[in-house]
Amino acid sequence: MHHITRILYLALCVSGLVSGAFLLLCCFGVVDPALLFQREETAVLPTSAPAEVPQPEEAGTANAITLRTDQIDQAEALAVGHDTVVLPMQNEDGSLNYVSRLPLAVESGASWGDPARNQRLRALNERGELHTVAEISCLRDQVLIQNDPALSLRRVSGSPWRDGAGYGWLDPAERRVEAYLIGVCRELADLGFDEIVLTHCAYPTEGAVECLRPLGDKTGALEKLLRQLQGAVADWETEISLRACADANEPDSASGQTEALLAIADAVISE
Repeated sequence: MHHITRILYLALCVSGLVSGAFLLLCCFGVVDPALLFQREETAVLPTSAPAEVPQPEEAGTANAITLRTDQIDQAEALAVGHDTVVLPMQNEDGSLNYVSRLPLAVESGASWGDPARNQRLRALNERGELHTVAEISCLRDQVLIQNDPALSLRRVSGSPWRDGAGYGWLDPAERRVEAYLIGVCRELADLGFDEIVLTHCAYPTEGAVECLRPLGDKTGALEKLLRQLQGAVADWETEISLRACADANEPDSASGQTEALLAIADAVISE
């Protein structure tokens, strides 16, 4: 019993000495007393890398979709998520993808037959957040020429000229051609399109062009036509844009397009 008592007494003395030494070291600033209460923390590492936050698109960035003729009736659904939608409203053969009231379009069979088409187009164009573009084949047009060959560019022999694909080309200097294209652009502007892009607003450069009758001032005829079309849609503030030909920057270009002509357009699309 006395042996156990001595051990306990010795342990108490040692404990007192240690405590006293610790307090003495704290007084002299050798040891930080906060260490007595500090707990060691274990760092928690993520099991996987954090997901990247998607960055918003830069404001004003065009996000366009160009649809085919067979997609026009689904345009409103297909345009979701896009800023701009481009629709073919006049095909290369001259057929129209909307219902036209122009007598020449009805007589030649160029007009689209389903009246519901215009309603769907108008609904699409009334979506304020969407920039809608109607693309028309301006002068490459077989439908009208089959109906009235006098509207076409002519061969030296007097017959309608056709390119390598068998398509005829309208004569931009012909008054009835100008009136027809003005009517088409006005109808498209009235449907609510923000922009009209003229493709084939030029003279042909491929095929047997050497067989064409002398054409006179090609650039002058194209400039007059372009200004007439711009004026025709001014009330709707619809833009008239132009798809440039490859030779537009060349002097005496075969297409008749020049830098001066391109400068007239509201916008130019390069090939």
